[in-house]
Amino acid sequence: MGNDVSLLPNLNLPKAGRLASSGFQRSLESRIVLCGSCEANRTLAVSSSGVLICSTCGSKNWMYLPVTASLKASVVVKGELVADEDLTIEGRAEGRVDLNGHTLWIASGGTVRAEIYAKNVMVAGTVVGNIYATGAVQIKRSGSVEGNIRCSRISIVDGAAFRGRINTEARAYSARAFGSQKAASAKGP
Repeated sequence: MGNDVSLLPNLNLPKAGRLASSGFQRSLESRIVLCGSCEANRTLAVSSSGVLICSTCGSKNWMYLPVTASLKASVVVKGELVADEDLTIEGRAEGRVDLNGHTLWIASGGTVRAEIYAKNVMVAGTVVGNIYATGAVQIKRSGSVEGNIRCSRISIVDGAAFRGRINTEARAYSARAFGSQKAASAKGP
């Protein structure tokens, strides 16, 4: 494949005069990525040696994380938040968050006081409430979770705060499956 970026969706054409060594690097320069060192969404820059690095801390520890929807720091949502796409929360959400099989990223300044239903949940901010994920839950160093977690895989970075119980049974949990289990248990034996 080499430098053929035509197979990659939504990559912008590079601006003239960029110093990256490949078309792929140039196309990622202005994209938002997740920095593993800052634990925040950042843009990339090119170092003097031509390597892509975090524009804030200079780390090479980053990953491309396409995020299609975002609640900025000034936004507060109370009630039920439902989305059929990946979501980043930098502000506050209270009530219930249902991403129907998509990824939720809670940024370092984000606060969620809600039941969360998603495919993957990455926490660098604060969560108070239960998390139900069909995939993985990651609690970053700056992250804090107070509540129970049901997921198939979990990662808690050294230094992260967690208070609650973890259930990593082999079967996946979804909002619809959990809702029907809850309804069935309410009916009694």
